[in-house]
Amino acid sequence: MIDLLRHHYAHRLEAAREAHAAGSGVVGLVGNTIPRELVLARGYVPVLISAELGAPTPGADVYMEDVIPPETKALFELATRGDLEFLDLLVLSRPYAQLYYYLKEVYRLGRAPRLPALHMFDLMQSQREAVRVYNTHQLAALGTRLGHQHGDSELRSAIELTNRVRALQRELIARRWERTLSGCDALQAIGAGYFMAPQAYVDVLSACLSQLTPDSDLAHRPRVLVLSSEPLSQLHLHRALEASGALVIAEDDWWGSRAPGMDIASDAPLNEVILQKYWHDAANSQVTPAEPREVWFKANALRDEVDAVVFYLPPSDHQLGWDFPRLKAWLDDHAKPSLRLRSDDPAQISAELGGWLPTLAPSGVAGR
Repeated sequence: MIDLLRHHYAHRLEAAREAHAAGSGVVGLVGNTIPRELVLARGYVPVLISAELGAPTPGADVYMEDVIPPETKALFELATRGDLEFLDLLVLSRPYAQLYYYLKEVYRLGRAPRLPALHMFDLMQSQREAVRVYNTHQLAALGTRLGHQHGDSELRSAIELTNRVRALQRELIARRWERTLSGCDALQAIGAGYFMAPQAYVDVLSACLSQLTPDSDLAHRPRVLVLSSEPLSQLHLHRALEASGALVIAEDDWWGSRAPGMDIASDAPLNEVILQKYWHDAANSQVTPAEPREVWFKANALRDEVDAVVFYLPPSDHQLGWDFPRLKAWLDDHAKPSLRLRSDDPAQISAELGGWLPTLAPSGVAGR
């Protein structure tokens, strides 16, 4: 079953295209703060839209400066060359506002005729209560844009289904701490859920979990936790870390350990509990102030099973670099080793790891 999850992680639009060919409406989501439950309740298939990093972006290079993050350029290229034309709607979240306005402009200029319809879901990640009214309006506007009125029963069923996804992902994450699977496999097993229909994903992930057994090859590897300034939407960092002898046990990122979060509650009006989930419980680098954003990191970085922390700050970083000195000093105060990686070149990453990983003494070894 892990092979099927790997397949959907690698072939990210396959299930969505099959759903479209079968007559289902499909809505693309850019970012993790867009409520999938609203999409499901209105009868659409939701699919996360991501792009391969490192591929040529000739179209984006015409319109975008060199300082634009590679992910933004790759998504622009994917959308403007027509790969997403089959979508009924493409919804972009606040961290991708820059991409939204670039796409709107090239469409206005008549240079992207195969773009799907666009919608900006501008949920503010400020934790201040002052933004509640604005965020409530954003949720209502998304519902209006999706159309197809739904009742509480459809929305409740969607919530129950996505909560089953979250429960299984939390089980998978717990099994990682037992050295049951590599970080690469965990990232693919979690990430596949963004691209498969939720019920199909539940069935496959449940079967996969039933087959997992401890992997002896992982038993004595130093365990590292990753904190990244960019979404870990690809495997290159995990591959480099694990090829060098480490085991990525967790990552402070919505593609990995932060994916499920808590369930959506059912003890309040449904739109309200959905808002609470995506406003207060979605891992996102734009959460402000910094303290709520760092709660998960500080709780897990000091676990005995974590031998070291890797900070990943590639050249596109515009945020974590400001917080790095403070977080590094905090780890030093607690005698937790750490390494900062600044390159997005796998060869350079491997070279830096080669001199650092041997200095780590694995703790919490299986059987201890």
